[in-house]
Amino acid sequence: MNEQNNFDFDGDGKIDLSDIYNKTDPRRYYSTLGRLDYIIPETAKPVFQQVIDSYRNVREKERVRIVDVGCSYGINAAILKGDLEMAQLYEHYAPDVVASVDRDALLERDQAIVEEIVKDPALEVVGLDVSPNAIRYAVEANLLDDGIVADLENTAPTPNAASVIDGADLIISTGCVGYVGENTFKNIVEVNAPNRPWMVNFVLRMFPFDEIAGALGEYGYTTEKIDAGTFLQRRFASREEQDHVLERLSELGVDPSGRESAGWYHAEAFISCPQEELAGIDLDIASLARGASSLITARNTGGANSTLR
Repeated sequence: MNEQNNFDFDGDGKIDLSDIYNKTDPRRYYSTLGRLDYIIPETAKPVFQQVIDSYRNVREKERVRIVDVGCSYGINAAILKGDLEMAQLYEHYAPDVVASVDRDALLERDQAIVEEIVKDPALEVVGLDVSPNAIRYAVEANLLDDGIVADLENTAPTPNAASVIDGADLIISTGCVGYVGENTFKNIVEVNAPNRPWMVNFVLRMFPFDEIAGALGEYGYTTEKIDAGTFLQRRFASREEQDHVLERLSELGVDPSGRESAGWYHAEAFISCPQEELAGIDLDIASLARGASSLITARNTGGANSTLR
């Protein structure tokens, strides 16, 4: 575990990383999260890919418009559109590579790379976040096809925000639940009422998903936890952060053995879709479980980590 004590803590006991999400470019974001072995976009990728395949089959359409809630600098867009791994992104933004370039040069470099990496041009990813600089950079770099800065937990979407999140096929998130709740997802569903997009949310085990699932149920959605084990998010930054989280899990009656007790945040994956379409979702649970389990084992034993910066 990295013993770094230069972080403040938020009300849930997590270190406060809000500062890195609103820099004018993503260098600080990647250097900080790389030290913490932040990996949830990669561990979530196989689930997203299988859900996208199922959606294309059920809805009989190739182009899929994704709304990434809490998108920051477009990391999920890069992972999905370019079929990348986190190690590649950490290498791309390694401090010794990008420290001497200014924002404009970094942006030009990223724009050129995006043109090369896209492997699924039928994926369109738009972002929703409260950090204007992160949204601005991701859109200018062409990682996001569009983006909007909005707090849909506390305010209804403006006409401009609604136009960006409208027409969604799939809503995804990889860590924002706990900071956003049922109001955000209700607002997104209401904007997309005729289309009824599917949703896949990766949720830290310290944040129950029940209230959001219940709110979606009012709109005819069924929510099921994907029964493939848990998914790594990142290492704890310090023993203090781990203790905060273990206390929170104890209050919830969640057993941290072999998971959070081993030094990592773990998330669970929930899929929500209109009830009548649930049977059409074809997930290879066995392969997802094997992938998640092998990664957990490797990380807990110190393996498969050398390429992360």
